[in-house]
Amino acid sequence: MVMEAKLSNLPKEADSEDVESDDDAQFNDPDVRNGIVTCAALSLDGHHVALGFGSGVIELADIDLQHTTSRFQLNPPNHPVWIEFVHGSHQVAAEDNEGNVTILRHDMTSINIGTLPNNPLPAVTRVSDNGLFIIRVPWNADSSWYDSMTLISISGDPHMQHLASPPSDLDYSPPHHMLAIPHRRTLGFSPGARYIGAFDGLRAFTWSTDSGELIAGYRVMDFESWIMHPAVSPACSHRIPDPVSARPTLPLTEGGAADRHHSETDMLDESWIKCPFYVLLQSEEDEWDGWNKRDKGWQKLIIHSSAAGRTPLFRTDGNAKLLVLFNGKLEFIIPKEYRPVDSYGANGLDAWCGDQVMSDPTCLYSPRSSKDGTRILFQGRQTAPIVVDLSQVL
Repeated sequence: MVMEAKLSNLPKEADSEDVESDDDAQFNDPDVRNGIVTCAALSLDGHHVALGFGSGVIELADIDLQHTTSRFQLNPPNHPVWIEFVHGSHQVAAEDNEGNVTILRHDMTSINIGTLPNNPLPAVTRVSDNGLFIIRVPWNADSSWYDSMTLISISGDPHMQHLASPPSDLDYSPPHHMLAIPHRRTLGFSPGARYIGAFDGLRAFTWSTDSGELIAGYRVMDFESWIMHPAVSPACSHRIPDPVSARPTLPLTEGGAADRHHSETDMLDESWIKCPFYVLLQSEEDEWDGWNKRDKGWQKLIIHSSAAGRTPLFRTDGNAKLLVLFNGKLEFIIPKEYRPVDSYGANGLDAWCGDQVMSDPTCLYSPRSSKDGTRILFQGRQTAPIVVDLSQVL
């Protein structure tokens, strides 16, 4: 049974009629482009949303009170391609379509911390739970994603840092039907943000946020069974993959010193880096070979969602319904117009606004959500997003 949920329609910068023309026409018409939300973000507490418009304006709004709390103008006034809340609910970091990365704070001068190479498809980003770091994975046809990873540090003197590339013996291209770069489900930080993990269809890596050095590399032999380490160990059957390359002195070996003081967060991070990825296992009666069979495909969804815990997952089934799973249960069906844009699809390159996701054979994605997973942000190809609130029905 699908439970009801509260949907919040978010404010638009300007009143405009729904546009039926193609994306190029929308982008080239300033009267249309300026009123369209090109990207959006949800604060970790789930109470605030950031809306980036085609005019280069970014608005922060209180979802519960339905009013704007801050308004910024990017300089130059290019449209933003991603936004992330940092340091709470009143400041954001954003990148425009020319690669300029800016931190925007209430009643403070905006800080431009550099320019990154831009591409037709927007980079994938994820913010740490403490709001101090953003990891950026680019779509770059000229090189592998793991050679161009950027860590954006917010605290102190904000800056960007290039992460170390893996050894060349792990550099090989995935087949076209596999996930080619990480997306939000396959990218993340350790609980205390000391480490980063990411994987695509064939490779997985971990890095240190302190030094930017590569810690370990893995080969993903069974991609459809892989997940990032969630907040707690999954209750379902799983195994921990072994790295195929690692630094001579892994951080996880440093924890043996008896005289070293560890905070609770340090211990969580050390536990995380020992097993940043899990491979989910299935019983004999629940073989996963039959993706063409609806019941086995559904079984796989439930197992992934149960393992992910309070991380929302969604997929589109054969009826074009957007199924939202939470903690191993189907909680909501989003209207099909909010289905995300597949960036490998025929219309991928001309989609300049809305939810753009990488093609993934599992059809599983992790949308932007609050830290507890009960508020979820969707836009699809619409001109403005909606927020789904599950907190009243869970």
